[in-house]
Amino acid sequence: MSVTPLDDIRVLDLTHFINGPYATMLLGYMGAEIVKIEAPRYGDGFRPLSKSPGHPFGLPFAMMNLNKRAITLDLKSARGKEIFKRLVARADLVVENYAAGTMTRMGLDYGTLSRINPRLIYASGTGYGQTGPNSDLPAFDPIVQANTGLMAVTGEKGGPPLKSGAAVVDVLGAVHLCAAILGAIRERDRSGKGLTIEVAMQEATLPTLVAQIGAWYGLGNREMRNGNRAAGGGLTPYNAYPASDGWVMILAGDNARWRRLCQVIGRPQMADDPRFAKLGGRIQNRDLIDEAISEWTRGRTREAIMEELSSNDVLCGIVRELPEVMDDPHLEQRGALRMVEHPELGSMKVFGSPLRFNGEVSPIKSLSPGLGADNDDFYARELNLSVDEIAELRAEGII
Repeated sequence: MSVTPLDDIRVLDLTHFINGPYATMLLGYMGAEIVKIEAPRYGDGFRPLSKSPGHPFGLPFAMMNLNKRAITLDLKSARGKEIFKRLVARADLVVENYAAGTMTRMGLDYGTLSRINPRLIYASGTGYGQTGPNSDLPAFDPIVQANTGLMAVTGEKGGPPLKSGAAVVDVLGAVHLCAAILGAIRERDRSGKGLTIEVAMQEATLPTLVAQIGAWYGLGNREMRNGNRAAGGGLTPYNAYPASDGWVMILAGDNARWRRLCQVIGRPQMADDPRFAKLGGRIQNRDLIDEAISEWTRGRTREAIMEELSSNDVLCGIVRELPEVMDDPHLEQRGALRMVEHPELGSMKVFGSPLRFNGEVSPIKSLSPGLGADNDDFYARELNLSVDEIAELRAEGII
């Protein structure tokens, strides 16, 4: 039987795009009831991204909003605020990732809501926090990457800074927000009182720079952009190397692996060469090392390189293209990627939960819903609204 530690928790989910929705989706995989609340007409701005003709929303939204119910509500209207407060009275959590101060300006800040429900946990994900001189700065993933230093350390030596191709800041912020929520639930269980949580994406991302910070302040290294080489240049060999059918990533920074790598590539003499025998020398001569490794890898396929190096305990990974990852049998067997039949989008793959309890794959309770898909049932059941009252709210644009 699946472990669902949050199956007695109700979440009012006001989040949008990636950062907040991924955090609440993880809570949903742990059993929480997630009520996704969106503005009428347009909803989450992530819905249209990569939308195919004839589909109500795109695959990115569908992958980030599993295990949720969807209702609409205009939180800017007086009647919408009133309805939201009625929902808060029966909720455990409110999660939002609006710009700092937005909920306060709408009169829905924690102080107001906690008077309605003293046990309420209020969680906020922002770019730079609710306070501080940068709290009002825009907080899209690449902007936070720039302001956190990720772009400054990404790219080729002598080249321009580059952003990560993936939304690493959004997801790091989401995972930290989920962790904070779990801690807050534990604290409320002990005290009986609600509390606030805030996670800034910038602060959640900062620890990823630990190697570069060490190289800068500990070693005086000022060359931060090293392409696919080690952060701060502290290990060699450590690079992406060309294969006959793509690329592989090889790491052999310690002396033992370096010696084994030299044997595998047919250069045993390099292991004892004074220029390469110790790590310091290898760092100074990394161009020569990379040239020798590349000469060996170019004549072999990625799979052949992977098999030979792995069998000799040399760290190696195939640089896979996106379709290869999406069809990876390992990820499918683990349940990290799962094929589902969506009633509106058809066959599609979605993310499973990385969180495992007793080694079990968490079940998918429901697929990503259409905008306001649960309005009628939810408002009738939760607020005892009649069909006519729900129709009136819809006609007035409240839901």
